[in-house]
Amino acid sequence: MITLVLSIWFTLLGLLLVLECVLLLRQQWSRLTRKVRCPWCWRRWHLMRWYPRRLSSSICCAHERLLLKQSAARRAQRLTQMGG
Repeated sequence: MITLVLSIWFTLLGLLLVLECVLLLRQQWSRLTRKVRCPWCWRRWHLMRWYPRRLSSSICCAHERLLLKQSAARRAQRLTQMGG
């Protein structure tokens, strides 16, 4: 009797854990795919030689912010050179 109750308990616990993992993965899927497809991340991790050629690239949020900062700095430098 105790074995049956314990097996049902652990089965339900396992199912809840799997359900929680599925929901978390579904919630974070867009972030995860952007991170996996970011060529800058692959370069940072020294994995660029294994980056799939047919994989369409998209920049992750961290590298997107970095690129925006770099372009803003270049733009400001160009404006100061033109103005002075």
